[in-house]
Amino acid sequence: MKPLEVLITSGGTITKIDDIRHIGNFSGGSTGARIAEAFLESGASVHYIHSKHAKRPFRSQLALDPNKNLEDEIMRLHTATNRYLVHANRLHEYVIQTFAQYHDTLERVLKSEPIDVVVLAAAVSDYGARHQKGKISSSQDKMTIELEKLPKVIGKVKEWKLDVYQVGFKLLADVDDYELIGRAYEHGLKSGSDLTVANSVRDGNFNKRHVYFVMPQRFAISVPLVELGPRLVRAVYDNIRSTTNEKSYEKSTQ
Repeated sequence: MKPLEVLITSGGTITKIDDIRHIGNFSGGSTGARIAEAFLESGASVHYIHSKHAKRPFRSQLALDPNKNLEDEIMRLHTATNRYLVHANRLHEYVIQTFAQYHDTLERVLKSEPIDVVVLAAAVSDYGARHQKGKISSSQDKMTIELEKLPKVIGKVKEWKLDVYQVGFKLLADVDDYELIGRAYEHGLKSGSDLTVANSVRDGNFNKRHVYFVMPQRFAISVPLVELGPRLVRAVYDNIRSTTNEKSYEKSTQ
C-alpha cells in the first residue's frame, strides 16, 4: 500500500468580536500534534492546518529545559532534532486563526492536494459574533454579545473531496460511556465520517479522557489516550486496506 497523504487540523479557532477581542476555546493542539507525528512515522505525508499557538509535530521536544542536566538535554535535543529532520520534508504546515481562515484553508488544501485521509482534530468555533470594527467601548457596566451559529465545516469535507477517508471527533464532558458512544455514532452518520474519535472529559481533566473509535458499522473500540496516535494510524490503514480489497473483489466478480 502506498504512503498516504494525510490532512490534519489542530488547535482552536477564534471569531472576532471587535479588532481587540475575540471568542475562542482552550484547545492547545496536543492531540493533533501527536496524531501528526504518528502518521509521519508511518511514512505518510502530512498537511498540518493549525492555529497560531497550537502545538506542532516534534517541536515541543526541541526546546531545552534549563532545570535539567545540560549534557542530558543536549543529547536529548540531538536525538529529537534528528527525529524531526527525518520527517521534515513530508510535513507541510498552514497557520490559521479565525473560523473563516480555517474554512478557506481546509477547502483549498483538499481541492489542491492529493489527500487520502482527513483528520479533523481542531476545535472549531460553533458560534461567532458579528465583528465590529475598532474597539467596543468598555465604559458600560454590562455588555451583551449576540452569537450566531456557524456552519459545520465537517459536513462540507466530502463535497470538496468525495473519496477522502474522514476521521471526525466528538468531545463531550461528564457523560457516561454509553451516551458518549451513542452521540459520537450519530455525529459520524450526520457528518459522513468513516471513523469518529469519541472522547469525554471528566471533572475538567483533559489528561484523563475516555477515548473510543466509533465506526458507522455500529461498533466501538476503547483506546488508551497515550496510544491514540499510533492506534488511529493503524485503524485508518486497516480500514482503507479493507475497503480497497472489497472494491477489488467486486470488480473481479463483475
